[in-house]
Amino acid sequence: MASYSGFVSTFLWAIFVIQEIEFGHSNASTNVTCIGAEREALLKFKHGLTDPSRRLSSWTGEECCKWDGVECNEKTGHVLKLDLHNPCIEEIDIDFFIPSNKCKLGGKIVPSLTELKYMKYLDLSANNFSTQKIPMFIASLQKLEYLNLSSAGFDGDIPRQLNNLSKLQYLDLNSDLSLGYLTVKDLEWVSKLSSLKYLDMSNVGLSKADDWFTSINMLSSLQSLKLSFCQLQVISSSLQANFTSLRLLDISLNFMQSSIPPWIYNLSKLEHIVLSDNYFIEGRFPMAIVENFQKLAFLDISGNNLQGEFPKNMSSLCKLQVVQLQSNKFNGNISTISDGRLGCVQSKWKIFDVSFNDLGGELPNQFQDFKELEYLGLSSNKFSGTIPESIGQLSNLKKVHLGNNFLHGVVNERHFENLKSLTDLDISENELILNVSSTWIPPFQAREIQLSDCKVGPEFPKWLQTQRNITTLEMSNASISHGIHEWLYNISSNIEYLDMSRNMLRGQVPQNIGDKMPQLVWLRLSGANLTGGIPNSLCKLNKLSDIDLSKNQLSGRLPHCWRASQPLRVFSFGYNKLNGQIPKSLCNHQELLALSLPRNGFSGVIPNCLSNLQLMEILDLSYNKFTGRLPPFGEQNQSLQMINLEKNRFVGGIPPQFCQLRGLRILNLAQK
Repeated sequence: MASYSGFVSTFLWAIFVIQEIEFGHSNASTNVTCIGAEREALLKFKHGLTDPSRRLSSWTGEECCKWDGVECNEKTGHVLKLDLHNPCIEEIDIDFFIPSNKCKLGGKIVPSLTELKYMKYLDLSANNFSTQKIPMFIASLQKLEYLNLSSAGFDGDIPRQLNNLSKLQYLDLNSDLSLGYLTVKDLEWVSKLSSLKYLDMSNVGLSKADDWFTSINMLSSLQSLKLSFCQLQVISSSLQANFTSLRLLDISLNFMQSSIPPWIYNLSKLEHIVLSDNYFIEGRFPMAIVENFQKLAFLDISGNNLQGEFPKNMSSLCKLQVVQLQSNKFNGNISTISDGRLGCVQSKWKIFDVSFNDLGGELPNQFQDFKELEYLGLSSNKFSGTIPESIGQLSNLKKVHLGNNFLHGVVNERHFENLKSLTDLDISENELILNVSSTWIPPFQAREIQLSDCKVGPEFPKWLQTQRNITTLEMSNASISHGIHEWLYNISSNIEYLDMSRNMLRGQVPQNIGDKMPQLVWLRLSGANLTGGIPNSLCKLNKLSDIDLSKNQLSGRLPHCWRASQPLRVFSFGYNKLNGQIPKSLCNHQELLALSLPRNGFSGVIPNCLSNLQLMEILDLSYNKFTGRLPPFGEQNQSLQMINLEKNRFVGGIPPQFCQLRGLRILNLAQK
């Protein structure tokens, strides 16, 4: 499941946006006369850029102070602010957005900007200046207070001359690794930026900067520090932090091999802590975080090797909104997450995620106290007992992840009574019975529903047919014994991931399934008691990546119309009654990882072109009637890990190219 990054980004923005609050220029205006030399400097700058979306189309005429992205001093006319950040965003999913390529500026940054000697604010973020180094001349803009070059594609060493920007309060050099990779040999130059309040060097290579801590320790005014994925591997436990004004600290994704550094506990003003995905941070739950940070609103220590019991006094943190402890080794139970005796109830909690730990016991029945909760993540633990009906009272709840536990009992309408905001529901891999009336209409419109291994059937639920926004529906082994045609046409056409395997669906795969579900990425209907042939309309699915129709009673031939534009990765039709030859059109799928067709009646020769699929890892054509010689596997496809060609009718010897399969783990050529 996707992480809840949308809320995290919004939360960061709301608390730590310093740009306009501290760098808004009250003396800026567009009703002033532009200074000619500065206008010419801007035009030369524009001339060096590429602007595919014509964002700078207003940069004409005499009054440059009226141009988009330009602000001037209302008395002197000097340019104070140049804000050319990419304003366009693209939605990847409901919670994740990235800058759109359509609006990115590119080209060269010419040194005419040095004429803007009074400029305090420069933002070129989220554009594409790929392969270029950060221009050295920026260091001459000594009145700069705000500099944002993040995700703009700059590459190579960051110029040390930036230490000339002594008035700088905001510096964002966060790299977009798909466009460029910034590096530094040391951070001594950063220590000269004594006015700095915000520093983001995430994704910048700091592996050679042994002085990173001592340099940043000179910045006594620093309020926000982000050094995510910077290759910081060792942090001394004996250091003392002097940047005690810090409110936000993010040193995630650095693979640090240590415990949580004690100097963090001296930063009593911290409101936002991110130590996630360091993997090798170990030890017990850091109780000092709970004891020392009464202003804490955001805590993310997920993806580490921490252990110990869940803390019983987190309710003392009255401002806490986000708790992310997933993917550690915490144990014990969470029965006391709500404890009014300590002065406050966690009514402000919005995210609570402890998935992928060793927590157990029964779920607490105080969920009604968390009225602002939006995300509840308890999956992949050892929770037992029933699901409290009090969850159904959380009207702000968007995501509920309870899968892969030992929960049992009945889930009914009361569990969803007021969940009008619900978008994701995962109660799979438990021992639950979903028992709602046939006339029930949910108060929500969900996007992702996971009910695998729950007793849902025998009929396909009518309430699911009211969900028009579903993109993911996973209901394998859900006790459904309802003919596939009787419900398939009534569910959302937005489906991207459909898993109805291990049910008794009966009937044939609909001939027009490719027209009915044009967005399909995953189609899994294995072990579903299906009969008939494979519809050609599957070839119309331009996004199809994984298809698994194995372990049915399907007959006839495979379609030969598979198109290279389909991103096929897994192609599984084993344990059926199919015959004919392998379609040569499969050879066009260079992303194919697994081709699995065992226990059918396929015949003819194996197409030699399959040996050209360089990424293929699994090839299983066992128990068929293939003849001819073996293709020269190993000549190009070094990724193969398993080849199973047992029980066929091949002739000739084993091609010498097989000796090149260095990653091969399983090879079965038995013919008897």
